[in-house]
Amino acid sequence: MMKARRSSLSQESQRAMSEAVVGHLAGMEELITARHIHLYLSFGDELSTAALLVTLAAMGKELSVPVVRHRMIFSSAFRPGDPLRRSSFGQPEPEFFSPADERTLDLVLLPLLAFDRKGYRLGYGKGLYDRFLHRLAESGVRPCRIGLAFSMQQVEQLSLEPWDEPLDGVVHEKGVIRFTQKL
Repeated sequence: MMKARRSSLSQESQRAMSEAVVGHLAGMEELITARHIHLYLSFGDELSTAALLVTLAAMGKELSVPVVRHRMIFSSAFRPGDPLRRSSFGQPEPEFFSPADERTLDLVLLPLLAFDRKGYRLGYGKGLYDRFLHRLAESGVRPCRIGLAFSMQQVEQLSLEPWDEPLDGVVHEKGVIRFTQKL
């Protein structure tokens, strides 16, 4: 249902809402003070991160993006313009994997299909980001976790699994939703 809802948006609407999200993010203290940011490379009808990547690089941020290996996400160093390839799941990833120091992650920006009022997200059903966030937490790394979405992706409540990792906030075209005192 959420995939259909998201795909019903025109390309112009998606572009305008994605730009609004970048505007809201750019003013967030968590982004301004972050040195190392992990974010996804958008594809299809996901909220676009293309302009965000350029903005963050211009701000001098250290960037890393997800690379999937053995059903696990790892952070690869990335700069806009680096060559890309399609991963086994279809999303773009760097052609050459260059492991980033995940211990220095300050902020993780995540894609989602839906999110609820308690800060839980529905991803694509493979648990990749949940395992990634859990792995980081087990090693003592707890970056701020922010989902990027269109406001129409919010639902009242999602069915939760024991392994679901909560977000600290969501940014959509209308503003910022905070779920914890961390933000």
